[in-house]
Amino acid sequence: MSMLRRAITASGFALFACTVPFGAQAAEKPPLRFINGHIYTPQGWRSVMEVRGDRIVRIGTRAQAKNWTRGAAKVVDLGGRTILPGLYDMHVHPVLQAKGDEGRCRIPQDAGPQRLLELVAACVKATKPGEWVSGGQWQSSLLAGTPITAATLDAVSPDNPVMLYDVSGHSVWANSRALASAGIGAGTPNPEGGIIERDSAGKPTGVLRETAGRLITVKVPPQPLAETERQLTGHLTMLAGFGVVGFVEAMAYRDDLTVYAALADRGILKQRVQACIAFSESGKPNPEFERTLADRKQFVRATFNADCVKVFADGVPTESHTGAMLADYQAGQPNAPAKGLLLFDPAAMAADVTRWDKLGVTVMFHAAGDRAVRAALDAIATARKANGMRGPIHQVGHSTFVDRADMPRFKALNTAVEYSPYLWDPQPINDDITSAVGSPRIDRVWPIREGFESGALVIAGSDWAVVPSPNPWIGIETAVTRRNPGGGARSYGLKEAITLRQAITMFTIDAARRMGMGSKAGSLEQGKLADFIVLDRDPFAIPVTEIHKTTVLETWVGGKQIFARPKG
Repeated sequence: MSMLRRAITASGFALFACTVPFGAQAAEKPPLRFINGHIYTPQGWRSVMEVRGDRIVRIGTRAQAKNWTRGAAKVVDLGGRTILPGLYDMHVHPVLQAKGDEGRCRIPQDAGPQRLLELVAACVKATKPGEWVSGGQWQSSLLAGTPITAATLDAVSPDNPVMLYDVSGHSVWANSRALASAGIGAGTPNPEGGIIERDSAGKPTGVLRETAGRLITVKVPPQPLAETERQLTGHLTMLAGFGVVGFVEAMAYRDDLTVYAALADRGILKQRVQACIAFSESGKPNPEFERTLADRKQFVRATFNADCVKVFADGVPTESHTGAMLADYQAGQPNAPAKGLLLFDPAAMAADVTRWDKLGVTVMFHAAGDRAVRAALDAIATARKANGMRGPIHQVGHSTFVDRADMPRFKALNTAVEYSPYLWDPQPINDDITSAVGSPRIDRVWPIREGFESGALVIAGSDWAVVPSPNPWIGIETAVTRRNPGGGARSYGLKEAITLRQAITMFTIDAARRMGMGSKAGSLEQGKLADFIVLDRDPFAIPVTEIHKTTVLETWVGGKQIFARPKG
């Protein structure tokens, strides 16, 4: 087997290769020649690009294009508009949102106690007595003075069980009816990898962390599959409208793979997607994992695969103190260990990652704390030692805190470091992280600059719906400014700011490399897939504080337009 073939097979993305012979595509349709453009390429700005079938066959300057034979090419005049490679979201949860796992009772992240309770009361009013009310997102730092207890929710929902996720998705707030439906009382022990918050008398307060939340969430009735397909279709359109040509579905179960395959079969799924099969959810084992992993090839489609496993290494470094840290949290938390929760046994995980790596399956870790990042890298190091370096590029997700000593290991282990630049926009969750972790560690939160300086493969994921919107232009701007979209006096981890070119890199070519398609996608070059976006402005020619206003006019995948913004 050739080296190229081994690399493609290991990555699991042979399906992203051209599936129709090049010559056959060329015979079916005339090429498209895009002229008068402002086209971003690794060689600099170009003005003309020719697409035949799903590939870019020529790209160059206006002067160079004068020597091209026109043939039967269809000319598209861009009128000076900017073209960039399509963007990737390397950590997003569209199917989780589509199937309603985070509920339909939506609460803005900036809602204070009065607004939150008003919205919950409205959701209860719209629901039949006894039926579940589920949703989120609540933010601890905004509820000062209002007890985050079952009694608080009981006041607005005495007859309906209520469960609300916090902004991180790692904590659940439940009322008394919900606690009772799950059989949670004073004598209920903490599940492995979870915490049932308790008052001084040992009575559950109504807040459940990590795996303890599953005691409640499994009681919420699932919605019909057809509704999940309908909701996911809308999410795919939304992502295309932001210029997203590919993404990693960051946690998927067997039924989710069925939904994606069905949408692909109907021609609805047009982006390039890799789904990561849930090994665990906040540490809780997925009983269907081994069967789903063994059957993953059944779900392969032209632009979809599930050659990825999602593992939770820890929780989150907020007021919950469930992110696994190397040093103690700054503030006390009577219900959590001083250094947080590591959600797997290191030796067992090293053996698992070694097995998955040998199968050519990517491992995607949720790792927010620096101890969790180290544990993930240790497991990958064991796999590399056993199997060599030719396996898939694994991914350490979030990487909110990374010890300086571990930063060089990403490059050495051929592992992608994933950051969440959407969270760099100062918002309430960051206040919780700051209070929990404290200075000086907070000065290096999401150390993206150090990631680039170390030579690591740096990628970005929104983690939507933890953030209000998966709009990558917010992530690109705030990665550069480390301030609110539009600027502002307040910053977050300012020393870790990067350049705009670096930000574009992690949303394009670095992402394609992580997905095993760097030779075929991620940049606009001759011979590569025609995955590109047409913008209303050149992000390099405007103040960086205006990048979040960038509007995608068209999105193309494989030479086909999958999104066009209505004119006017």
